[in-house]
Amino acid sequence: MSKIEVSKLRKMNTVNALEKISKYESVRRFNESYCTADNLQQRKIDGLGCAIAHYAGWDGLQIMKIFAASLEDANFHGECEKVREWIAKEDAKMNFISSMV
Repeated sequence: MSKIEVSKLRKMNTVNALEKISKYESVRRFNESYCTADNLQQRKIDGLGCAIAHYAGWDGLQIMKIFAASLEDANFHGECEKVREWIAKEDAKMNFISSMV
């Protein structure tokens, strides 16, 4: 998937974009390894992880924010708070580095 295609997908509805990227990643991963019923769920999870990374532009901080939103939506509030603390620490590091430049 080219950078142009990914940038177009970012402008789409988030769910539609993730579905398209996930399907692409699933096909690519299927072609890379033999799929059995035992690893089908893991392939879906891997595809979604790749889709999120693509959607976030491989920005770790954005991926962490998506993860926090997912935890909150699933009512894992304590875990979400820990991830938000990590995000705050990373934001502070980035701001410190930016101020030195």
